[in-house]
Amino acid sequence: MFHFVSDSNRHSSMTRFSRLIGLTVAVLLLASLSSHAQTVATYDFENGNAQGWGSFFNATTPVSTTAAAYTGSSSLLTTTSSSGTGGPSIQLNSVLQPGAKYTITGYLRLTSGEGIANANFSIARTDPSCSGGTCYDTIGTYQVPVNDSGWVQIGGNFNASATETGVLLYAQLVGASSAKSFYLDDVVITQTAPPPGGTPIATYTWSDGGLDGWFPFGSPTLTNSAIPVANAFGDSHALQVTNRTAGYMGPALNLLTVPNVVAGATYQVTAYVLLASPDSSSPTATLSLKLADCATSGNYSSLGTSAALSATAWTKVQGTFSFTDQPGPPTGLTLYIQSNSATDSFYISHVTIGQLTAAPPDPSQQDNSGISTNFEDGGNDGWVSRSGSSTVSNSTAAAHSGTHSLLTTGRIANYDGPSISISNKMYSGSIYNISGWVRMLPTDGSSHNINVSLQTTLSGTTSYPGVTGYPGVSVPADGQWHQVSVMGYNMSSAYDQGQATLYFQTFPASGNDLASFYIDDFQLSYVPPPTIQTNIPSIFQSLSAYFPIGTAVDTSDLAGPHEQLMAMHFNSMTSGNDMKWSSVESTKGTFNYTNADAEVGVATCNNMLVRGHNLVWATGAQTPSYATGDGTNSPANQATVIANIQEHIQNEVQHFGNKVGVWDVVNEPLDPNQPDCLVHGPFYQVLGKSYIDVALQAARQYAPAGTKLYINDYSTTDSNRLACLVQVVGDLRSRGIPLDGVGHEMHNAINYPSVNAMVNAINTIADDFPGIDQQVTEYDESVYNAGDRTSNYGPNIPPSVLAEQGWLYADTFDAFKSLAGKINRVTIWGMADDDTWLDSFPVNRTDYPLPFDRGLQAKPAYWGIVDKTQLPGYGMTITSSIDAGKADTRTITLTATNGDVGTAWGMQINSLTLTQASGPSCTPQITSGPSFPVALGDMPADGTASVSVTFRINGCNPNAKWTLTVPWTANVYENGTFTTTIDFKHGNGGK
Repeated sequence: MFHFVSDSNRHSSMTRFSRLIGLTVAVLLLASLSSHAQTVATYDFENGNAQGWGSFFNATTPVSTTAAAYTGSSSLLTTTSSSGTGGPSIQLNSVLQPGAKYTITGYLRLTSGEGIANANFSIARTDPSCSGGTCYDTIGTYQVPVNDSGWVQIGGNFNASATETGVLLYAQLVGASSAKSFYLDDVVITQTAPPPGGTPIATYTWSDGGLDGWFPFGSPTLTNSAIPVANAFGDSHALQVTNRTAGYMGPALNLLTVPNVVAGATYQVTAYVLLASPDSSSPTATLSLKLADCATSGNYSSLGTSAALSATAWTKVQGTFSFTDQPGPPTGLTLYIQSNSATDSFYISHVTIGQLTAAPPDPSQQDNSGISTNFEDGGNDGWVSRSGSSTVSNSTAAAHSGTHSLLTTGRIANYDGPSISISNKMYSGSIYNISGWVRMLPTDGSSHNINVSLQTTLSGTTSYPGVTGYPGVSVPADGQWHQVSVMGYNMSSAYDQGQATLYFQTFPASGNDLASFYIDDFQLSYVPPPTIQTNIPSIFQSLSAYFPIGTAVDTSDLAGPHEQLMAMHFNSMTSGNDMKWSSVESTKGTFNYTNADAEVGVATCNNMLVRGHNLVWATGAQTPSYATGDGTNSPANQATVIANIQEHIQNEVQHFGNKVGVWDVVNEPLDPNQPDCLVHGPFYQVLGKSYIDVALQAARQYAPAGTKLYINDYSTTDSNRLACLVQVVGDLRSRGIPLDGVGHEMHNAINYPSVNAMVNAINTIADDFPGIDQQVTEYDESVYNAGDRTSNYGPNIPPSVLAEQGWLYADTFDAFKSLAGKINRVTIWGMADDDTWLDSFPVNRTDYPLPFDRGLQAKPAYWGIVDKTQLPGYGMTITSSIDAGKADTRTITLTATNGDVGTAWGMQINSLTLTQASGPSCTPQITSGPSFPVALGDMPADGTASVSVTFRINGCNPNAKWTLTVPWTANVYENGTFTTTIDFKHGNGGK
């Protein structure tokens, strides 16, 4: 019989703090998976009732009250018995799982006027292992001091007994001898570890006589059978496996049909195996998994292998698995049991599947309301002393806004300051903006570093991740308020529920800084993930008549809005770093394709082409040191390096096979400063230029037929580097070395190189080597000028610069389209400005080189690619009119009118030329008007600007015809020429 466990009786808010990429098997060592912690119950009393809490040991019936609250506006009010016993209680039988581990915390405060007391959480546990059938367990510290002036946390860890049958949680005052009243609020129960084997979701015992969904993997025979040897569970049936002819053959289960098996969670599978007859070869059994999705028809993994099997006793086999919906939801997820014996028959019994960690919550299911405290209600708004010794109090002595703030005095250490719980307010993997205002006391002109940090506890380990940068924000004690602000903080710290706080502290260079300080107008706000625009044209579809368009990616682009952006706009992919030598084979002979496989998988599922980048980097960048042996050119080391190159290339190109159609076999080999035009890097030092031959020949030998082999380099628009490229390609081809194509990186600045230089580089290679493939492989456009290492726009990029970049993108892609047939693909080195290598090259600063902005929204650069009619300043027109002055003068007025798209930045008329088209020859003379070029300034949409020039036309036949030519420029790269025919008869002009 098959049993599955419903989670309908469990709290549905389960928290995981990390997302697995790919399929994880065996023992999960990733730190991001170490947290099982999930909230199973919360009690905040905000709905106005006691939420199931009742009286324990003669206390009054607890009631919800708004007289005090730790957070929100309500708490639970209880009065002990006349002898001080009892308190509020709640049954947890349906909340706690036997054998699991928990933290149980809450906040307690005495009512006004009550004397100091001690408090705790306790559990009355009904359990046959207890003397008399009941045990009383203290949760956390037995005596926690409490008072009427502030909230104090009580509780701690609790390990549920595997044999308990009843659990009653209660809060009490310890040692009280008379009736006392107290408030209880924000009780959180968190499961920090599941029962052994995980939270059960399915058990298979076959007691109903059927197969319970199991089926043959391969062609063995499965039979429900009476159990031949008793197992520890008292099961009556088992599943018999016979007629095996191969090791992989065995019983199988489609995990996609098992309720509660979901992507992102982690599971443990346990099964028991018994040989049908003895086998002296001591065979073993292995739990295995076959995953199929849009990228693969079968990815096989071993989850765990048993000890030697026996025919007289059951042997346990156990393993763990997890899966994601990347690169696409699984179309098949098959669990099967195989043996290293190809023919032994065996039984399996009592198979269980337990959930070790829950799937991460969708951000939309989080509490994204944030925290806002301004203390105007006269309370502390949930802020407490971090040490418990300092005083945190509402104050009207100073305020940033309103009339109240929070003052912390009597600090005992640098770390001691105001602290607030951010449990269930900040979630790992989400982004937050954090801001508060600080004023120091006393006002003595001294300077202080104010630091904002977190304290998080996960599975007993406490961490203190910083929010502000080290050492913090400098705040002078000048009697003024100063903002401490962090925008876009990436919360990456997992924590057990109820075990996360944010606090303000001082951080002096040395010693102690125990100054008092106010805080006010604190804001913690969730930053939702960006949403891509789905109503704009696709880049790759817009360019489909010319060439595929690619982008560089890393694993952060494989899910969420970045993947959506990639799939919508690009039909080719290059792994930015994960196919490079140091990424896939940092240790000789040990290959790691995890990230690259994930990227290629997403490409496959989205029908994208893939460029392989790169196999050998001429400079030795991102290349492990073993690749070039001892670095000498001795015959022995040359043989070693040749073998290393060949082995590396063979493994990588065969691993990806036909999924990668183009390889940058040798990256950046050019150096115009060398006589042979080659970089004299570590490979060259050993093998000379022949290392290029070795690499290309190995790639041709081992890559699938039809794979294109490239060399790739930068600044090929520079005349000296272009000449070197011609020389090196010519040398390789003359010697019969296989080379199919040339990659032009084109990492460009906003002012260099010119579009004409790009066109020249492509045409030069096409003319010199007819039929050779060419691609633009790493295109981006920095917003800074070439050679400028000091400018930094920070977060405030001028719109004029973005418009300039947009028109440059338009000119560049117009040129690329004109070269279709000579270039067969263009790859942009990234998608959006939130992830660009230019933020750290050539210096650390904020750059904006890509088509989409940091919020994944289309920039002018995007419109420059797909539709330049949407660029700022598009639709600019010029008209002219001629006015007659005295008999021998005429005034030409030029009026520029901007289109309706956006501002035309830096509009200027470059010159004015009159060319006589008919009539007796004469030369009009300018008598007044501005000097050219004439700056018309920044013209808003639909705006106009004019300029007038007066000519003397003595001796000119008024019937003569003249051609008026007026070139103009806006947005640096937007340009046009107005041309019309005029005469001076009666001031006639043209438009």
